[in-house]
Amino acid sequence: MTWLQNIMVGLLFFGALFMVGFFTIVSQSGPFATRGNQMLLFFDNAEGIKEGSRVTVLGVPSGLVDSVDLVSVDEADRVVADDDGLRVGQRVAITIELRKEVVFYENYEVAIKNESLLSGKVISINPGAAISGDQGVSVPEIKILSLPTSELAARGQTALDYFIENRDSIAADTAELQGESAGDPVAGIAELISENRGNVRETISNVRDITRKINEGRGTLGLLVNDDELHRNANTLVTDAQTVVKELRESLEDTREQAPVTSFVRAALTAF
Repeated sequence: MTWLQNIMVGLLFFGALFMVGFFTIVSQSGPFATRGNQMLLFFDNAEGIKEGSRVTVLGVPSGLVDSVDLVSVDEADRVVADDDGLRVGQRVAITIELRKEVVFYENYEVAIKNESLLSGKVISINPGAAISGDQGVSVPEIKILSLPTSELAARGQTALDYFIENRDSIAADTAELQGESAGDPVAGIAELISENRGNVRETISNVRDITRKINEGRGTLGLLVNDDELHRNANTLVTDAQTVVKELRESLEDTREQAPVTSFVRAALTAF
């Protein structure tokens, strides 16, 4: 290997190393990536969402879940301190970080969904639109709490910490984003089976009766499975049908080959 080849190999190696370092450290997924904004979402149940779960906006991967916490609420579902006398229950506050600014309207939708039956949960956000419905109804934009992650990190806070600390001074027109769960498909199937337990038992019983009759050689299907003579006759019938189809195909090919000769003879007789 010449010195030029050694230099080329070295350049390729260090170039690949640089690219790996860039995409793991400097890019958006790395620790030195440019941070986005944090915002709060409130749910009645976390439904399997955990730190690091994906967040999509209109189906586009746009961020991650930063934290999942329980918060105390009063009768109006407003967040209060855990030791507040107005506390009547708890809700789930999920802090997310979005890489891009998102404008929300009153017809927004936030839901916890399954990407597929076997995949993990994601938070799906539809920020809504300024025009809604076939009649073109105007929908107003809403103000939400969206805080730069870098500024929160410098203070050692999350969006939830900031919200609890400043809940009295946050403007009254700032909306709290409320989400809902789309439900667990596995749990839904289990519930459906539970509600129709009698029908399921009857169906299983019918299937058991059918398989028993087949094993006993009763009925046409049972005879096909258990009677060797009937099975041989069926094989013979299939073989004969294949033979007929083959002969028919050969006859059609012979007819096609003889067609030019027949046409020539017919043309010659017509000429005289």
